[in-house]
Amino acid sequence: MITKRKIGLLAASMLLLPVMVFAHHNAASHYLLDQKITVQGVVTEFRLINPHARIYFDVTDDAGEVQKWLGEGNASSVLRRRDWTDDSLQPGDIITITGSPARDGGNKIDWESIVLEDGTALRGGNTKAGELEQQLRELDKRPRRPE
Repeated sequence: MITKRKIGLLAASMLLLPVMVFAHHNAASHYLLDQKITVQGVVTEFRLINPHARIYFDVTDDAGEVQKWLGEGNASSVLRRRDWTDDSLQPGDIITITGSPARDGGNKIDWESIVLEDGTALRGGNTKAGELEQQLRELDKRPRRPE
C-alpha cells in the first residue's frame, strides 16, 4: 500500500532531479578554453574536493600587490587515481600554473598543468585538451623504431 509519506518523498525527488542534473557545468561556461595563461604564485590552501579540486594561491603583480587567485582542477576521485593526496600541495608551495582564464576576467584559472618550484610537473588539470597535449609531448620524447 502506498502511503502519503511515500508519495510525498517521490514527488519531492522528482522535483529535485532537474536541479541535480543541471548542477554541474561545462568548464566553457566559466573559462575561455581557447586561451591559455600562466601565472606563478604561492599556495595558501589546497582542497581535494568534488566537483573540482581547488587551489587558492597568491600572485604578486608587477606593482608588488598581492592578488588572490583560485585554480580549479579535476574531481578529487580522478586526481586520487593519479596519486594526488590531500597533501599534494601545501601552503607556501611555489607553483607555476597554466590553464584557461576566467570568462568574467576574475583571478581564476581552469588549470591544465602545475609545475612545482623544483620542476616537478603535476597532472590532473580540468581541461582534457591539456592532458592530451601532455600525453602527446611525452610520446614524442620516446625513441622511435627504425622504419
